[in-house]
Amino acid sequence: MSYDLYFKPRNGLLTEEDFCTYFSDRPNYKCEGSQALYSNEDTGVYFVFEFQSEADDEARGDLPVALNINYFRPSYFIFEAEPEVSAFVKYFDLLVSDPQTEGMGDGEYNAEKLCSGWSSGNEFGYKAILQDEGNRHGISHLPSEKLQEAWRWNLSRSEIQAHVGESKFVPRIMFLNLDGITITAAVWPDGIPVVVTPVDYLCVPRQELAPTHFFQKKKDTTLVSWDIALPILIKHGTQNEDGSISLNYLTPPPDVVKFVKSLPAERRSISGLSADRVLDRELYESSIA
Repeated sequence: MSYDLYFKPRNGLLTEEDFCTYFSDRPNYKCEGSQALYSNEDTGVYFVFEFQSEADDEARGDLPVALNINYFRPSYFIFEAEPEVSAFVKYFDLLVSDPQTEGMGDGEYNAEKLCSGWSSGNEFGYKAILQDEGNRHGISHLPSEKLQEAWRWNLSRSEIQAHVGESKFVPRIMFLNLDGITITAAVWPDGIPVVVTPVDYLCVPRQELAPTHFFQKKKDTTLVSWDIALPILIKHGTQNEDGSISLNYLTPPPDVVKFVKSLPAERRSISGLSADRVLDRELYESSIA
């Protein structure tokens, strides 16, 4: 199930060459044949624009471009897609055809209706899929506010990284299954200087600071809760207006080294979760009620 929106120029023609040139110059797009695939590795958001000819669909022959955004996805998908759609419409001065129920219809593009239309369809997608109890197995979900906070951080991560330079690492927020519980996490390798925002756990790969076993280092990865790590982060860092903490050293000081080395080996079951499959808890719960 997906949201489909069609576009045509108000005046003149929009050629496939114009289409490919436009998207080739924009970040996070990959042009493959007649498709411009958007995929943001930091946020996990994806969707596709496709240039279509009359041969593709006779009913859509005068609407050369189609947009496809999947349903049954985290609510923030549309927050990232909308600015891209709005920019595309503005650049080529496009009109739209929106076949969705309560959509825009035919005519002028409306960003608010794009968001509300996709969100309504997304909610319907949750209900349609989750009404079958067999489809609920293994579903991961978190509160919408938490998902959107993670998305905002991940969306700005590369900009923050460019601002701080190479002296500090800015990890993205990732999602993990920890003993059957969905959590947020960020990587803090070997206690290196980072700019990190609050998460449930810090994921700490230990190589240089790996614990020793029979006088040999045993490289591993362990998890430490944010609450336990916070005192040492605050001690050696600056808390920013957005709540993130920027560590103020070039190499880990002795107490950070001691802290990282002292963390217990991880015995719990951990697996990574794809961001697009961690759903909004509110939509999940209302769909199975």
